Amino acid sequence: MKGMKKLAWLGLLAAIPVLAQATTTTFSALTVREVGSFLTSLPADFYGIQPAAAKQMMDTLDVFILDVREPGEFKDGRIPGAVNIPIRELPKRVSELPKGKPIIIYCGIGHRGAMGLVFLRGQGYNVKSILGGFKAWTGANLPVEK
Repeated sequence: MKGMKKLAWLGLLAAIPVLAQATTTTFSALTVREVGSFLTSLPADFYGIQPAAAKQMMDTLDVFILDVREPGEFKDGRIPGAVNIPIRELPKRVSELPKGKPIIIYCGIGHRGAMGLVFLRGQGYNVKSILGGFKAWTGANLPVEK
């Protein structure tokens, strides 16, 4: 299992620079399918957190909430207190994130959040990704602001 996790890290770390260099907000169907397949094969606790547990963490700890969706998605609704840095801008804007506190990252359904999580963990950040992203958050009837 430990070797599998190491292989998972290496696979995602190899994909992050390519995905971060994308000039559009969409990826090819093959890329989405391959990354999705890879992510779904990871253990359930791969730094993921269920929406209710994320909310509890937000209520009890001083956390930084990072939304890696596009600005239009963010404008339509977000987790209260979230800061928007689109995934494609994350490598350039990583200095805007606090090193000294936990980060909860999310996107629409979880793929971009997982990519951001791997990138940030590789940079030494303490990060957890909301499993299922904003869709799971709203599905759990947790607070949203516009």
